[in-house]
Formats: sequence, structure tokens, C-alpha cells
Amino acid sequence: MARPCKCRCICALPEFTQFGPEPRGGKDREEGLILLGVDEFEVIRLIDYMGFTQEQCAERMNVARTTVARMYDAARCKIAEMLVRGKKLAITGGKVTICKTIRPECAHEPFCCHRKKD
Repeated sequence: MARPCKCRCICALPEFTQFGPEPRGGKDREEGLILLGVDEFEVIRLIDYMGFTQEQCAERMNVARTTVARMYDAARCKIAEMLVRGKKLAITGGKVTICKTIRPECAHEPFCCHRKKD
């Protein structure tokens, strides 16, 4: 029996959730929509935008480092497909829980815990 999916802790839902190419000559692409999970977005945000290591990201999200590595690889493939094939991307879904309070390690980070904005 497979192990149940552990809920991933994220700081906040993304501000922007839809991305895609601008149609050329009025023609919109009819190809499928790529779905990027909120947890995959958080991994990209923490590793590529914030500069965390996979270990730091795993600790922050309350999952194993191997889980972070899997999510990171999947997210990068989806983003690459969006860019190369001109597909639309939507950030949605995933088994996540949003931080209820500002954690001490988030107090001085510029793009963390959106709820603390004045």
C-alpha cells in the first residue's frame, strides 16, 4: 500500500496563477493547458527565486528532500514545455497548507509570508 501524500506547507498562494503566450495574428493556441501544482510553484519560488537549497526547502515545506527533488524536476519540465511549445500554464491544486502565523525565519525575507504586508 502506498504511503499517503503528506500535506506541504507553503507561505501563501501565488499572486498570479495564469501564464501563456500572446496570440500571433489573432490565432490562439488550442493545445492543452499545463497545470503546475501550488506545491511545485512553492518549490520553484524557494529554490530559484529565494536561493534556498533543496534541504532548506524541504525543511520549510515539511517534506523529505527527495520529495522536493521530485517536485522541482516536475515543475521545471512543465515550465520548459510551456515556454518551448507555447502552451498556457495555470497554477492550481496540490495538497498544501498555508502558514497560519509568520514564522521567525520568515521575518526578514522580502518575498515570504505575504500576509505581513502593511
